[in-house]
Amino acid sequence: MKITLIRVTFYLLLFLFWYLFIKLGNIPSYILPAPIEVLSSFYYGFFKGSYCTAIFFSLVRVLIGYFLALGVGMITGILLARYYLLDITFGRTILALQSIPSVAWVPLALLWFGITDNAVVFIIILEAVLPVALSTKNAMKNIPPNLIRAAQTLGSKGLHLYRNVIIKAMIPELVTGLRLSWAFAWRALIAGELFISGSGIGQTLELGRSLADMSQVIAMITTIGVIGFLTENLFFGTIERRVRNAWGLEGR
Repeated sequence: MKITLIRVTFYLLLFLFWYLFIKLGNIPSYILPAPIEVLSSFYYGFFKGSYCTAIFFSLVRVLIGYFLALGVGMITGILLARYYLLDITFGRTILALQSIPSVAWVPLALLWFGITDNAVVFIIILEAVLPVALSTKNAMKNIPPNLIRAAQTLGSKGLHLYRNVIIKAMIPELVTGLRLSWAFAWRALIAGELFISGSGIGQTLELGRSLADMSQVIAMITTIGVIGFLTENLFFGTIERRVRNAWGLEGR
């Protein structure tokens, strides 16, 4: 309760400082709007405008790209962990690709897929697949050899060994990779949507820029941050804590 009160007080003071900064500095609204103007944009956008539609289409795109990236990334990570030659060749390439920002893939995606949803999904996959692949590889390599040998001694092998021993041992580190992959996917979504046609958070943000509507721009930036926080910290964070508690790793 005390922490909640501190946070509420902090945000109230932040809004007060924002309001006073606008009024005392005579800042024009096209540079920095007042809090009430941003709240008005939220009200109009969600209850009378297209903010809900934009969020829906953005979530559809990011979920499609994210789950495709999970499938490709897990398979890639398992192959890298099992085959040394693949790891020292293709695995090093993945590390190099991870340093490329998502916006750098936009021209390539637009040339290959045009100004379509496929271009955005392609960018999301490229960004989200790398953390999953690397976390899967590391999770497999960090499994204690004695655990696998003990399971084999007890008769576990083949699919049974993977399903009941290896995959379960990988889960704590893999969950962290899934959380990181979502963060990359969410950032890639916004970068891609800035350049496509149709509805989406990125397009609504770009529309606000085109119309010099700074209230809409700030409203969309806030929406991006709130959705990112809720999914990455509350949803994935809760899953990660529960997994670590179940595996007895929370106190480490």
